[in-house]
Amino acid sequence: MYKITVKQGNIFDEKESDFIVNPSNTDLFLGSGVSAAFRINCSEELQSEMKKQAPIKQGEVTVTSCPGNPKFKYAIHAAVMDYSKPDPSPTYDTVKKILYNIENIIQKYAPCKIVLPLMGTGIGGLDKEKVIRIYKEFFSRNVDFECEAVIYAHNEKDFQILRKYINQ
Repeated sequence: MYKITVKQGNIFDEKESDFIVNPSNTDLFLGSGVSAAFRINCSEELQSEMKKQAPIKQGEVTVTSCPGNPKFKYAIHAAVMDYSKPDPSPTYDTVKKILYNIENIIQKYAPCKIVLPLMGTGIGGLDKEKVIRIYKEFFSRNVDFECEAVIYAHNEKDFQILRKYINQ
């Protein structure tokens, strides 16, 4: 069973967690948005770890440590953007595939806690309400392990939308 918690702010404000999710790209390059926050909060060593696992396919995930930030045991890097294509944008199916791939990893560590942003809604351009509905459906499923999913909205407007859908 998932316990869903919603918060506003920077995902790195979380006190501690087993996993923190980086909505990245197929090249696993720490670029802009949340990935830039990973570069700032986890040291340059993180990019070195990620480079060893690149490239991956859109929708796939990979795991590294979270160097420079001991509050998080592991970082999960999700290939939201596909840099092998002229249009790297994600789809809603990309988000769904990522969530299932994340689940395949975290269930082995249950009970656990995972912190994640709204994937694909920044530079990816996906509609926040649709992504939130995908999260709600995914994390409301009946699973045979326990995990707290902490979903962060970056600003107040997004947080209100997140609360509206998740707390229904």
